[in-house]
Amino acid sequence: MPAADVVVIGAGLAGLACAHALAQRGARVVVLAKGMATTHWTAGSIDVAAPAGAASAREGVRLLAARRDHPYAILQRHVDDAFGALRDMLAAQGLAQVGDLDSPIRTVPTGIGATRPVSIVPEAQADALPEWGADEGLIVCGIEGFKDFWPTAVAASLARPQVWARADSTAAISSPATVVATTAVLPRVADRHNLTALHLARAFDDPVWRELALDAIANAVDRVMPRKPARVGLPAVLGLRDHAAVLDKIRDRVGTPVFEMPLVPPSIPGLRMFDALRRGLLAAGGRIQIGESVARFETRGRHVTLIATPAAVREFAVRAGAVVLATGGIAGGGLVARSDGTFEEAVLGLPVEAPRRDDWFAVDPFDANGHPLEAAGVQVDDELRPVDRKGKAIFENVRVVGANLAGQRWIRERCGDGVALASAHRAALSLSHDGLATGRPLPSTADSTGAAVAAGAGGEWRDR
Repeated sequence: MPAADVVVIGAGLAGLACAHALAQRGARVVVLAKGMATTHWTAGSIDVAAPAGAASAREGVRLLAARRDHPYAILQRHVDDAFGALRDMLAAQGLAQVGDLDSPIRTVPTGIGATRPVSIVPEAQADALPEWGADEGLIVCGIEGFKDFWPTAVAASLARPQVWARADSTAAISSPATVVATTAVLPRVADRHNLTALHLARAFDDPVWRELALDAIANAVDRVMPRKPARVGLPAVLGLRDHAAVLDKIRDRVGTPVFEMPLVPPSIPGLRMFDALRRGLLAAGGRIQIGESVARFETRGRHVTLIATPAAVREFAVRAGAVVLATGGIAGGGLVARSDGTFEEAVLGLPVEAPRRDDWFAVDPFDANGHPLEAAGVQVDDELRPVDRKGKAIFENVRVVGANLAGQRWIRERCGDGVALASAHRAALSLSHDGLATGRPLPSTADSTGAAVAAGAGGEWRDR
């Protein structure tokens, strides 16, 4: 039976970051996940912390860490190193991030005509960050036939100055002086039924088609370009695997600042981030297998010793030296409700701190304090081991990370990515200090073999 030093359950930001950190420390790591994670939903930015009153992510972390029940109370000291590790790894995979923990939180536009507070974004969204000049305009450029981005409606919404204000801030509003819409007719796509962001992103990866498409976009922008300075906002579809080349080409061709505007899922910036994280993990020697939920586990005393998932003929079982739970909380199915009004962690059956059932249904769906269930999660000690009501560790070799942690309001506080990264870093340090199990290396997984074939390795993948 194959053995791993650490089995990470969940392939979101927390799971992949933790697995990468462990693999870099020499651990034999396998990531098991039932499906794709929230990276495919998100805008590609790194939301470390933006609670009310915070001018920067660092200040937001400090404000949240002052609450004893918040994960940042034990993770604050790990945020810098965790973010630095992610930034370096993404940059090595060609996906640079702009901004840091001390950058000011700004409001940037989205593909639905709203704005969101950010301070750390992918390079493709960086031109949206600077404050708007007094006479600077915004050109919203859509694509004919692409129904997930309506430039006229987006421009009409963004023309309202109040859209650019942070509800929790008294700072002066920075917004474009004018907002106009235009539409580009790209070759061979305008008449296509059900044109999606993924179709367009893959098309932009084709260098021949790309040149024709960039000419069409530049012409559409030129038709409405004002005499005064302007920036161009495009739907976030500028390539998937050859994104950096697409971005360089379009900025050179348009000749004015250009940025992507995040869309409804599936998120192309999120797909780029997932792909970069996966490549980084495989390069560090980790393995990843996606497609099945955990079917069962075995324990010995207060240690989880085996994790098993279904497979085509027989189950895939791995002897585990340690386990990291990164299953995504309520949104990822990591926490589930039971008929008796309680919640349970879905893999190991851990107890969950959650509001009583009467509070599951919010009276006001737009309550500024968020939904009560948002703060549900597993209680942990300083080592991120799950604990019972008396604070005693339930499993000595299990660590809980990311959205599974109790006490965070990740929607309202915009702290989900920061908690994911800091807890992943803390869990990797903790397990490394505990020492790692030894055993026969894992066999190739379907994902690692496929990655080797895609890289031109002829399907061969040698175990470490």
